[in-house]
Amino acid sequence: TNENGSTLFASSADGTLSVFDIRFVNRKGTPRSISLPDIDPHNHVAQQLQGSQKNKKSPWETSGYLQSDNQEDELLSLTLLKNSQKLLCGTQQGILSLFSYNMWGDISDRFPGHPQSIDALLKIDEDTVLTGSSDGLVRAVQLLPNSLLGVLGGNDGFPVEGLGWSAGRKMVGSVSHDEYIRLWDASFLNEDDGDDDDDDDDEDKEDGKMQDSMPSSKKGLGGASTKAKAEDDSDDWEDMDEDEDEDMDSDDSD
Repeated sequence: TNENGSTLFASSADGTLSVFDIRFVNRKGTPRSISLPDIDPHNHVAQQLQGSQKNKKSPWETSGYLQSDNQEDELLSLTLLKNSQKLLCGTQQGILSLFSYNMWGDISDRFPGHPQSIDALLKIDEDTVLTGSSDGLVRAVQLLPNSLLGVLGGNDGFPVEGLGWSAGRKMVGSVSHDEYIRLWDASFLNEDDGDDDDDDDDEDKEDGKMQDSMPSSKKGLGGASTKAKAEDDSDDWEDMDEDEDEDMDSDDSD
């Protein structure tokens, strides 16, 4: 699904991408399910007839559903990239295909290079993914510009069927046909996050220096009240000293 969960993407063995509007069933006057338009997609006359009957509304408006052209390749895995402006698909032929958002008719970009099918995708950031392939390797790939960054690990030649993050994104788990779950150190994939934490620490230190250099009247109410209390206490001690001096003078006079 997309970020707000309103759109569902589904890949298919027939080489098409299906896009469903999940909000469709909640609209007034719409059916409680999303289904294919009841026409032959290869019969252009029927499509034109349905268009005239529906006031030329698109299937997205009338059925909450859209379907891409046949890509002549099985779509096996999906993930959104580029701030949800691109949908990346892993295919049977080892090609990474990219759809532009809201332009679901055909792909806009493709990146060949995997020797076998791409069965799993795991998003690292908006430009980078991990791919799990039938050759058993987990690769890091950058998209637009396209580049193979390296190999994270292998599964002894067994096809990789799934990839996922651990809690805290410190490890990546891969599932393969040998019935093992392998864990890979992925801390280096989050180096940017560490840099951000360092920047935050530096900012905190700078804030501390600024706080120390500020006048006491602007450091906060706590500091001001403490200072005022200390001054009151010193005044009380002075008053007590003066009273004692007066008593001593009176005794001398007697």
